[in-house]
Amino acid sequence: MRAIQGLLNFVVGIVTAVLGAVVGLLAAVVWILGGVLCATILLIPLGLPVIKLGSRLFGFARQLTRLP
Repeated sequence: MRAIQGLLNFVVGIVTAVLGAVVGLLAAVVWILGGVLCATILLIPLGLPVIKLGSRLFGFARQLTRLP
């Protein structure tokens, strides 16, 4: 029973690490998109919340990839 539980913990750890990496890549794309929006003067009010969303996604990705 311990072996099955250990294997299950290992698989769940790998899945959350992969999910964290995917969320991190999505956060990078969102953050870059916000930077491009801020580069254009007229779209600064739209770009700042997008950058803030990207930063929150980075934090969520960091939480997912943290080892138990």
